[in-house]
Amino acid sequence: MALFTARRACEAAGLTALDRVADPLAALAEGRPLPPPFDDDTRMWETLATAPRVPDRTVGRAVPPERPPFRPPASTSTPVPQSQEAARAVVGPAVVVAKPPASGSGPYAVALTIGPPHPSLRISQPHMALPAVTGAAEHHPLRAALDAVHAAVAAYGDDHPALLAEVWSVVRGTVRVPGP
Repeated sequence: MALFTARRACEAAGLTALDRVADPLAALAEGRPLPPPFDDDTRMWETLATAPRVPDRTVGRAVPPERPPFRPPASTSTPVPQSQEAARAVVGPAVVVAKPPASGSGPYAVALTIGPPHPSLRISQPHMALPAVTGAAEHHPLRAALDAVHAAVAAYGDDHPALLAEVWSVVRGTVRVPGP
């Protein structure tokens, strides 16, 4: 799945014709480590910036479908934590950052976006596709698949439902993916 979505992201961005991208995709297919410059994020981004034939494509942001509003559990037997109790209920690594600010601390800035992104906000498709390649190279197969799919969704942008439909077809086994 990781290789499949990395390849689809690069195809959508028009990068598969570039040797600098075709070589890492071939390495993934053959189970080899990523070749330079994909073995170093900084060099990978520099290569993208300096490569002469990188397509100038943009996509709208991938916006998830709307969900129905949250409905609290109908049962009253499950207590729902409130304010102070809720702050103490945070566990794991988030505990470090979930502490309330000390009184008299500095000002906070909050950015709030309501609704979907403005249609004029476009992102570089090649820049969104490359993390699918590096994500697919992760050692843990589940992480590789998730990272590659996440990056491919960003690379497809507002057309991400087409990618996800194809991913579902592969997962269900209704579409065969050519192997290495």
